This record gives sequence, structure tokens and C-alpha cells, in this order.
Amino acid sequence: MGIPFHPSFMMSLLVASALVSSSAQSPCPYARLKEDDLMETCWQYEATLHLPSGQVVHQGGDQYSSFLLFRFDGAVEEMTLGVHKKGFWSYGEGFLMLSYRDMEGFCAEISGQDRLLLHFRRPENRQAYAYRFRQVPLRTSPFPRSPHDLPPVIVERQSAGHSSAENDRIPWWAFWRRWWREPSPPPPPLVPITIEVSGGGYYGGLNPVSRQFVRISSDGSILREILTRREGLIVTRTRIPRAELEAFAEWMEERGYFRLNREYDCREETCFRRKGERPRPVPLQLMVAYGTQRHVLTLSVFGPDHHQDHYIDYPPLIDQIVETVYRMADRPPPGK
Repeated sequence: MGIPFHPSFMMSLLVASALVSSSAQSPCPYARLKEDDLMETCWQYEATLHLPSGQVVHQGGDQYSSFLLFRFDGAVEEMTLGVHKKGFWSYGEGFLMLSYRDMEGFCAEISGQDRLLLHFRRPENRQAYAYRFRQVPLRTSPFPRSPHDLPPVIVERQSAGHSSAENDRIPWWAFWRRWWREPSPPPPPLVPITIEVSGGGYYGGLNPVSRQFVRISSDGSILREILTRREGLIVTRTRIPRAELEAFAEWMEERGYFRLNREYDCREETCFRRKGERPRPVPLQLMVAYGTQRHVLTLSVFGPDHHQDHYIDYPPLIDQIVETVYRMADRPPPGK
């Protein structure tokens, strides 16, 4: 079944394709999301998050009822404050082409098992935000049921163990064999994984940050510390699934992180001059340990200011890794 042509959607799709083709890197950092994860799923809007501060700037729920339904044929349905609208969606390389509220595209990721985060930046202030959604069953969604949907099917599985015929052949005096099972072999030891990001940005302003540190441990636990002049030390903890951490480490290894240089420093006069100006640049240090591999790299100036985005030349992979680590650290703790 073909997708109806829509001029505004096709124009947005062409713009996104031009952005992707003009760069060897994806416009979005690493995101553990497949297109199949969205097909025939319904999501309820929960909140808008300001990622640098972790604050909720807009609340959903009963105050602002909004739902998204992603169809398998590229159609999307939106129900916001009782108004039903239809559009189109597509996904590739972490970028979700979707028109929602006043934005036209997002870097999408699924947090945990039932949270969808749509990352974007406001054009007026370049601040990072995210729309957070919670997955809801299709049967409880406000969308009308399609006449082409199949009825639900209940599948019953036979429990593992001896069948009734096998139990009949067991002598009465060996009754214990009816419940005895071969012991399961112990699982293989986990490959150790540790990721640390510290520093970066600039020290200055009304509430300067003197320490910024994130550590992702091998079990998926994440520790984040921020020390500011006004608030003092703020410590937050959250967790990601071990499988997601393993996939992230494999992705970094495949992209060649362990072959990068250990230091990236200034090469132009503008960069050397920026080191002595205020607010003072804070060097960034990134450490990744995966199995027997361990690699630490340092960037003397990292992050944009009001003059330019980059002062030193380094691989875009570093930006993708750092942004992904902070996106993982910004997730709410499991169960919240």
C-alpha cells in the first residue's frame, strides 16, 4: 500500500536527506532504536525536559493530553487535547522525521522499556530539550480501532519439564525424577565496561561549574556529579540496561574510538588566544575501558561559545560519544 504524497512532508524529507548526505556522520549521535520499535505503537506525552538542567519545563498528563500512534505504513496519528490529526513519519540513522508541536525532526531514543525521548534544539537559543513519552497499549489509546486490525490471539505454551507420557514411564520408586532438572551452566562472566567523562565547557558566568563528571559502570549504573558555586555539589544516579551498555561499547569500538589520538590541542592562533580569555575553557577528558582495552583522550578546548562552535580539530565521533553519555545520565532513575 503506497503512502499518499504530501508536499510539505516531502520537502522536510528532502531537507533532512540533504543534511545527512552532506556529512559522513549521522545528524544524531548513537541511539539504540530500530524502526520496528515504533511501528504500531502508541505513546502518551509526559513532559518537556530541559536537558542541561534536567528541569521539567512543560507537563503533560491530564493538563495536556497528547498521544502519538505510529503506523506500519509510514502514517502517524496525533490526538492532542481531543483534536485528531494525521501525518507521516520516517526513521533512519537515529533521526526521526516527524512533525510534532512546533518541531519537524528529532533525535529519537527509547529509554528503558517504555519511555520514548525525542531530542531537539530550540533555534532561538540552541538549548537542548526533549519530549518524553510513555508507551501505552493500543487497546487503551484514544485512537479509533482500524477495521483492518486483526483480533487479539492468546497463545498458550506448555511448561518445560517432563511430559505426561514421560512421567508415566518413570517407576514409582523414582518419583523424585519427575521434578529433577539438569542444573543450568553458569553464565559467562561479563566483559568489564567503564566510561568516564569529565570537564568540558567554560568556567564563568553567574553560577560557574567547577566540576562536571559522569561515570557509567559495568553493571549499567550511572553516577553524575556537578559542583557549582551556588548549589554546591549535586549528585544524581540512574541506570541503563546492561545490554544497551554492551551495544554502546561495541559501537564505539566499531567506529574506531580506541584508535583515536590521546590528545587534541590548538593549532591556530584563535584557539591559543581563546585559552587566555574569560570564561576560561575547561579541558575535556574521556575514558573508555572495554574488556582489555582502555583509552583516555583529552581535548584542551571543548564546546561552543558565543563566537564559534569548535576551536580545535577533532573527530565528530567524540561529540557523539559525549552527547550520548550525557543523554544516558539525564534519564530518570528506573521506576520514575
